[in-house]
Amino acid sequence: MLHDRIPDAGKKPLHQLINQGAADGILTARQAEYLDYGRQIRDGMAHGQTTHAVMPPAVAIPMVTTSFTIVSELCAAPA
Repeated sequence: MLHDRIPDAGKKPLHQLINQGAADGILTARQAEYLDYGRQIRDGMAHGQTTHAVMPPAVAIPMVTTSFTIVSELCAAPA
């Protein structure tokens, strides 16, 4: 989603896209904070630092809800 909104996104890492999106006003501070937190969780899982294969619903539900909320907000915002 951020690749579509950020000019010259290319193959920049997600961390840089989040920072650029916030700096360019594409993301609000709240959206950038939540996306960066999700990025850190994703990185922990991808690099074996987080070993839980299954998250309890109390953790998973807010994470999925936040992800869908931010994607919905980005899709609704004018490009």
